[in-house]
Amino acid sequence: MKGQHITLIINKFKKMANKIQLSKKREFDITITGDTYAGVHALPYVTAALRSPDTVAKGYVRTIDGLTKSAVINNIASSNPIVAAACAFSSENSVSTTEQVLSLTDLKVNEEICRGTVFPTWLGQGMDRNGNLPQEFSDFLLKVVAGKAAAQLEIGIWQGAAPFGTGFLSDDGTQDQAGGDASAMKDFSEVIFANALDKGDILAGMEAVYDKAASDISGILTKPGAGFYMNNKTYGFYIQALANAGSDQGQTSGFGFNSNGDTMTFFGFPIYRCPGMFNDVIVFTYPENLVFGTNLATDWTEARLIPTYEYDGSDNVRVTMNFAVGVQVAVASDGVYGSTVWT
Repeated sequence: MKGQHITLIINKFKKMANKIQLSKKREFDITITGDTYAGVHALPYVTAALRSPDTVAKGYVRTIDGLTKSAVINNIASSNPIVAAACAFSSENSVSTTEQVLSLTDLKVNEEICRGTVFPTWLGQGMDRNGNLPQEFSDFLLKVVAGKAAAQLEIGIWQGAAPFGTGFLSDDGTQDQAGGDASAMKDFSEVIFANALDKGDILAGMEAVYDKAASDISGILTKPGAGFYMNNKTYGFYIQALANAGSDQGQTSGFGFNSNGDTMTFFGFPIYRCPGMFNDVIVFTYPENLVFGTNLATDWTEARLIPTYEYDGSDNVRVTMNFAVGVQVAVASDGVYGSTVWT
């Protein structure tokens, strides 16, 4: 009995020692789980990427969310529907329908950052190699990557090319005849600029685009928001031309341009600055006609922060995002595309 009692005491101490050892082990264990945001939970991060491009954020296009792979944009037009009164039904059959297909392109973001580069900075405060990543840092990293993605997307929706697919101005990322002929704006009326635009001929170029709209598709002049689209460089030439013409950026001059609040205008139409556009391009259309589609608010969007240092022996953290976007023109011929590339 005495020996059995001693054995029980020894076993008890062994169990206590194991618990103490296990407790110490747990104290130094790293338990880090990656942050995964899918579907509607990914909205704050993926939305930052898709809604931040200047063209989209400032409302220069119409945005349609909740798409999966594609959407059909229907347009109904009617001309001269009024007929003389009569007892019988009499129709001029003037109603016509057209459609444009907007197709989404699946895109992703894959970025990686080494924790070792962050620890010595103020961003690394509150971080340690044996603990979880602070939520503030996770949010910050996701937002930084989303901002970079937005800048790239601004170019993609205008210029096209891999990985974005067809853009408004081109489908191959190049300002050339082939790209323009395959772009979303391929059916716009064309204006040929003889030379690259500068401060000396920007006004003539804008007037040529306006004249084309007035003569070929005058109906768009009354569309809400109808105006000129150009990039920052071309816009800069316009500002220089204003100064040279003595308009003082706000006083009406002989050309009929002035400033309307914080939006510059030409012939009374607003000028939309879109950084993603090519140089030497001026487009005249209206925001409702330029459609930007996304799969936001569906189960196909995702944003993830993956602590790969926990699994592969590295010191890295990865950020991934998955989403889909596409562009299309609602009314194929409702616009003018001025460029040096047309022949």
